[in-house]
Formats: sequence, C-alpha cells, structure tokens
Amino acid sequence: MAAVGFAGCSATADTSSAESAFLEEIRINNATLPGKSTSEMVTAGHATCTHLRGGVSVLDETAAVERTHQFGQGPLFVSAATTNLCPDFVS
Repeated sequence: MAAVGFAGCSATADTSSAESAFLEEIRINNATLPGKSTSEMVTAGHATCTHLRGGVSVLDETAAVERTHQFGQGPLFVSAATTNLCPDFVS
C-alpha cells in the first residue's frame, strides 16, 4: 500500500520536474507565450504534445502555435515541449 503512494508521488514529482524544465527552457530561449501564466504555458505545451501524438506534423504545430499566440518563437516552444513534456514523441 505504501508503495502505491510512493509511486504516485514519484510520478507527480517527475511531471512537476518536466514542467519546470519546460518553463525554464522557454524562459531562457525567450519563447514564453505573451500574456500567459505559467499554468497556461504548461497547458499549451501539453496540448502541443497531444497534437503531435495525434498526427499533426511538427511544422504544422509550430505554425499553429505562432498563429494562436501571435509570436514568432514557435520552433523554440515546440522543441521545449517535445524535449521536456513528451520526450517519447518521435517525429
């Protein structure tokens, strides 16, 4: 029973660590989404992963991120998402 609780905590810590790394990468690369909170940026990063896993091409997702958020750092944002939030994604 204790092992289940520990595993749950570990998964949460892993998710939190991945999200922190994602936020740090987009901050360093000046690829934060204009006017969005950290929570909204994490949600957008996870949405990017969902879109890519669903078959959207990296180029199309990059263009969609730039169009949706009206900024020119789509490649850096998508790269940070795939590196940190869905490293299992292979284009």
